[in-house]
Amino acid sequence: MLTEIDLDGYQQLRGIWRRDILLYAKQRLGLNPTTQQADLLKAIEPEGAKVSARAGHGVGKSGSVSAAVWWMLECFDFPKIPCTAPSASQLRDVLWSELGKWARKSDAMSRSQGLPQELWLSNLFTVNQDRIADKGSPDQWFAVARTARKENPDALQGFHASGVRISEDGTSVEEVATEEGSIMFVVEEASGVDDKIFEVAEGALSSHGARLLMVGNPTRNTGYFARSHKQDRADFTALHFRCNDSPLVDPSYRERLVRKFGEGSNVVRVRADGEFPKQDDDTLISIDDVEAAISRDAPSTGGDRRLGVDVARFGDDRTVFILRAGNVVEKCKVVAKQDTMATAGMAKALRQEWAADEIYVDANGVGAGVVDRLVEEGEPVVGVMVSESAPERTQWSKIDGQPFKLRDHLWMEVAEWVRTEEPSFGQLDKEVADDLAGELASPRYRIDSSGRIVVESKADMKKRGLRSPDIADALGLTFAPKDFDLNTYLKAYG
Repeated sequence: MLTEIDLDGYQQLRGIWRRDILLYAKQRLGLNPTTQQADLLKAIEPEGAKVSARAGHGVGKSGSVSAAVWWMLECFDFPKIPCTAPSASQLRDVLWSELGKWARKSDAMSRSQGLPQELWLSNLFTVNQDRIADKGSPDQWFAVARTARKENPDALQGFHASGVRISEDGTSVEEVATEEGSIMFVVEEASGVDDKIFEVAEGALSSHGARLLMVGNPTRNTGYFARSHKQDRADFTALHFRCNDSPLVDPSYRERLVRKFGEGSNVVRVRADGEFPKQDDDTLISIDDVEAAISRDAPSTGGDRRLGVDVARFGDDRTVFILRAGNVVEKCKVVAKQDTMATAGMAKALRQEWAADEIYVDANGVGAGVVDRLVEEGEPVVGVMVSESAPERTQWSKIDGQPFKLRDHLWMEVAEWVRTEEPSFGQLDKEVADDLAGELASPRYRIDSSGRIVVESKADMKKRGLRSPDIADALGLTFAPKDFDLNTYLKAYG
């Protein structure tokens, strides 16, 4: 309890907290850390600590990081805490949101304990959208958010223990003497941060006493973060947190993932078990690429606004409506199996509501009736005959061969788009975005006897215990070539 404390007492308390980060988290922030969170906090406490934590979803990574940031800000003099992540939304919506939450909780505790208002966190620090600064020395005592992108690799550059150089726009320089041990580099979702970021910041990271805290889901087997758990492990305190070991995670979470994507799948390994993905040669789309799309900031849209409709065929399948505008998947609606007229009516209504240019419907089987009805209604519909032979295409860079059927072609188009165009699923509901990413990373492919590429069918995926990839198939329809699909539709329906 912090009652009747004066300024001298507060300074003494800062010293105590500085030597005991767990005590700080409990007394100042009201955080009662789990065993995993406590392990992370204790690991970052020593001067010069280099900590790398791979974890499943929901184990409290950002809460731990927030406690570490506030500990550095309040218990050290003139600290510099550059924080980075692959996207601005990951910093703003996750880390900065979490920092604000614990500051508010701390203020509420201070109020209830009768701590003088001038010693509340909100009166000691200013919290802005991308910066937290000491009110007395805002240019010399702060945490700052910097997005880490390969094309702009300066996110961690320019911070040193003394003679600190702070370059916000590439031109300004500020100098201040900083106590050794008062620099901490924070990297959220570190698996998605390009090596170039770390290469550019090598000098700053090697400053005497500088701390480095990296956390994230282990979505790829290569890069700085992966090496910190493998060949470079001796240089780091490498931590591993599984969802099943955290009281913060619903015990059924892993079971649900297994039902959707299968035991041993990369989705389960990465999201639940905090394990690096398997390097399967027959996986069409990597988990790393699709996981990055979930939180990626939406790029400027361009091209047609395409509405894909995958029509349910069997009892447990779902009918999916999905809107893609350029690199952004903007909307998605998933419904249980319904009759043809209801599906056609919903497709028409959503095209108008979502301002789509065309509707792309899987015209095989029950989808043919949906196409017929939309044609009668005068809708701009393209019937996609996914069982037809695939068009010839230029060689794809990952797989040496041509697709067998149009469905295989569409999956290869999606795979190339995900790999090279930096798409965004960030506008979707989080659960839908997670499902889309998981479905995209699930199918395998094979090369048939004629050298054609065949993507695993829905039926074969079900035999492996996986759910039908209805959302991913709906997205694939939006990549159908108009001229090819229209010709095949006319051929089939006269």
